[in-house]
Amino acid sequence: MKIVHISDTHIQDDPIMGSVPVDNFRACAAHVLANSADADMVVISGDLAHHGSKENYALLKTLLAQTGLASTSPRLMIGNHDDRSTFRAAFPETPVDKNGFIQWAEETPHGHFLFLDTNEPGTHEGYYCAKRQAWLRATLDEVVRKSSSAYIFLHHNPMTVHVANADQLGIVQEVEFQQILEDYESVIRHIFFGHCHFSLSGSVCGIPVSAPRSTSHPNWPDFSGNKDRVGYGGMAANYNVAFLDERTTVIHSIDFLDERNAIWVGTEADGWLAEDNI
Repeated sequence: MKIVHISDTHIQDDPIMGSVPVDNFRACAAHVLANSADADMVVISGDLAHHGSKENYALLKTLLAQTGLASTSPRLMIGNHDDRSTFRAAFPETPVDKNGFIQWAEETPHGHFLFLDTNEPGTHEGYYCAKRQAWLRATLDEVVRKSSSAYIFLHHNPMTVHVANADQLGIVQEVEFQQILEDYESVIRHIFFGHCHFSLSGSVCGIPVSAPRSTSHPNWPDFSGNKDRVGYGGMAANYNVAFLDERTTVIHSIDFLDERNAIWVGTEADGWLAEDNI
């Protein structure tokens, strides 16, 4: 199974940190459709719109149609910059749970894909309250009952990433959330997230995780311990492509704005570079 994972598009007309979100989104969509039109699923994991406004979501809808990305039926999730009610009005077809949270599960031949809602109005921190936790446990119980596996998507980082500015904006209920992960570690194959705006990989509770940079304005991972600054500039926007099967998970980071700089050369029959091409 092939998954395209895009995050933190921050759609608005104006530039952000020296980047133009709309231009980058167009370039990202074009690259996805040119190189991964065969993807089984496209997911945009939150911070769809920079201000969560009606105008932002109308622009996003227009961009999805104009670029052709709408044809992939992208799974649209919300993050801390989004507004739940305004998003639901703009994209009423997006599933919600019984409590109105924008989270749902999809059963596929490759396993269950779970899309979580970590948005909390009035804060940029992630929230995963008791009602949402109950939904996740019940959904994972179903995965266990069916002897299936689960892949989880959420916006906020599910663990400390050791970047002070990012960690103060993580999930408030991190302990409770990780307890769920620990309880169901045997069936959760991978966790995909965004929010931090820099590439990440690792594991939490024994479960592998990955995150792409923002397509809008990537940030530098800062290990200074200073929570009051964010670095940007000189880092490529990207998205991830995941290949999933019963035995492996492979994640590629795609710097879609930089491929124009690639130089393609031929190889010998055995795959090695021909000396005259080096």
